[in-house]
Amino acid sequence: MGYGVGGGGSTAPEGSSSPVRLSHLRPGVPCVHVQGCLDDAAVPGFQHLVRGLLDAAPWAVVLDLRALTGLAPGAVAALVELARHAGEADIGLYLVAVDRPVARALAAGGVHRLFEIHRSVDSALRAMSRRP
Repeated sequence: MGYGVGGGGSTAPEGSSSPVRLSHLRPGVPCVHVQGCLDDAAVPGFQHLVRGLLDAAPWAVVLDLRALTGLAPGAVAALVELARHAGEADIGLYLVAVDRPVARALAAGGVHRLFEIHRSVDSALRAMSRRP
């Protein structure tokens, strides 16, 4: 799957209907922004993008889920797989979410403890600076 340039210097999977955008907060810290519904159709592209970022061995990856309006069960499974992959590679994986749907979906799956969830990207960046 190819990636094209989206607004603000971000990239997205080709085909402008993708709910996923990529930016870089600072060197070694990519941020994946998800907007709308992360449904079963969008999950494979999202998972492929984040797994590729993790395979490139950044210092950390931020998943900005603040604009997320829905989360399919397959998205929760994808997040769990990505958390495990990041943990095995000792890469920080930070979720940014302000709404309860993300936390509820993760709690319903019994996997919320796998994630460090922040209310803002700035909060995630501050937490990274405290990481050994």
